[in-house]
Formats: sequence, structure tokens, C-alpha cells
Amino acid sequence: MNQSIETPGERPASGLSTWIGKDTKKVKEAFGDPERVEPSPYGYDWWVYPISTKQYIQMGVVNDKVVTLYAIGNQVDVAPYKLGQSLEDIYRFTIVESEIVVNDDSGAYQFELNEEDLNTRLLVPLGNIYAQLYLDKITSRLTSIRFLDSRTLIEMHPYEMMYRGELAEEMEPSEDEWDKVNTASEQQIFDITNVIRHQFDEEALEWDEETAEIARGHSKEMYEEDYFSHDSPTLGDLTQRLEQGDVRFKTAGENIASQYMDAPEAVHGWLNSEGHRKILLEKNFTHLGVGVYKRFYTQNFIEKMEEEE
Repeated sequence: MNQSIETPGERPASGLSTWIGKDTKKVKEAFGDPERVEPSPYGYDWWVYPISTKQYIQMGVVNDKVVTLYAIGNQVDVAPYKLGQSLEDIYRFTIVESEIVVNDDSGAYQFELNEEDLNTRLLVPLGNIYAQLYLDKITSRLTSIRFLDSRTLIEMHPYEMMYRGELAEEMEPSEDEWDKVNTASEQQIFDITNVIRHQFDEEALEWDEETAEIARGHSKEMYEEDYFSHDSPTLGDLTQRLEQGDVRFKTAGENIASQYMDAPEAVHGWLNSEGHRKILLEKNFTHLGVGVYKRFYTQNFIEKMEEEE
């Protein structure tokens, strides 16, 4: 039987990475209209396809072209890799470098991966595109993946970067744009969290808007008051904040993060932190509210109190 083997280091001939550079008309022909179109802070719009807990895809689109793609779920084709693949297997056929040079019309850029990056998010050239491999360092397996073209990688610079040439000035979103990005990030974190819970055989969580309001307030206050803690200097700990918001719950848990590039990276960070991971995968929780303000992220999980008859 002839079987096509993808060669790492070369641009894959099949799988989701082949959508990088393609026209959105072709995307619609293959996937239909996206369920949501959401802004990012990086100049592209996310086309979100939450197909199922086994297939979740976000395509980043600029000028009707796909420039980046994020995928998670055990039924997505991310050739030459496979989600769930062991780190050992990946290292067996991938040349992993801690320094990667990206040449672009505007200059040469060198990305430097630190030890944490090499254990949790590798950067691999695949022909003229790049793959970020998000690894679960507890299980040493590939959890999710992001493909990018060189321009998007440079604009996002998710690693330490040195460059020769003209670095384009970063465009900071307006307050109105940030509001839309924040809302988009909340929904993406919710979706990705449920895909991960499915992979670990835990029940999906339901969205809870009252709890999300508490989470939003905490993220905004952390940003505005320049602190990073589960305890609010004005409203107290999670239990106090939920009670003040009249949220009825049996048990509750909270994950916070700051300065992550976007929603997928924030969830990946929580998964790779033992305490946050425990909360993310807690079987007793039934509902989740997410609050994002700029680059501050809060997840509030609750086990909801059953309504009295």
C-alpha cells in the first residue's frame, strides 16, 4: 500500500497547514461560514470553527487570505504532526533549534527559545511557514498547534527576538477594539477549555454570565491597579467576590494569567501549571465564566448550587 509520508522541515502537502496563504473563498467552500468572526490584537480576524470537542479550528485572516491557524482536538489533521503525539516521537524526526532565523523583506529576525519554550512550545520551520507546537509537559504530548506565515510570526514575535532591519511599529488597538478582542478571547478560552476537558474525559462546562462578570471585574482591576493576585484589594478573594455578585455555588476555583499573547496561549499556560491544571480539569465544576481585559485573563469555575424547588 502506498502511503504518503510528510517530511518534517518541508511544507506539508496535506492537512490544515496547507490553508496558510489560501483565499477565504476556498475556506468557505471547504468549511462553510465560520460560526464567529472575531478580532485579534495583531491585525487579523479570527474565523472560528468550533466544530466539536474533537475538532476546533481558528483561522487568522487578513485581506481575504489565511495567515495563521490554531487547531486543537484529536480529529484535526495537523500533518506532519499528530495531536497526542509524544514529545519523544516529535524529537525523533524534528530538528529542534533554540535559535531560528526568519528572513523577511523588512530584515532578518532571530527568535530565541528559552528552556521553558523548548519543553512547552517549540517553533519549527516547515518550508516557508512555521509551526508552534504546544506541548503538555505533564504528559509530554502534543496538545495543540499553530501554523503561521513569516510576516505574522514577526508581527506577533511570541519569543525573545533580535533583529536587523526595520521593525514595524506595533499598532495598539483602540479601547473599542480592545473591548471586542476581550469578548472574543473570553469565548475562545471557554471553547478551548472544554476541548481540553473532553480530552481528559471530564464533562463540558456550561457558560455562566454572572460568574463571567465577576471574572471580568477581576481582570480589569488587576490591569488598572497594576497587581496580579487572586485577592482583590477592594473586593477580597474569589468566594467573597462571587457572594457579592449573588452567584450561588457549592465550590469554586479560579485561574488567572497575564501577558500571554492571546487566548490559546493563556489556556496552554494554565494546562502546564500544576495548580491551574487541577482547577481546569476539576470534575465537580459545572459552569465557567471567563473575563479578559487586555492581557489579563481570569477563569472562574463553579459547581452550581441546584435551584430550590
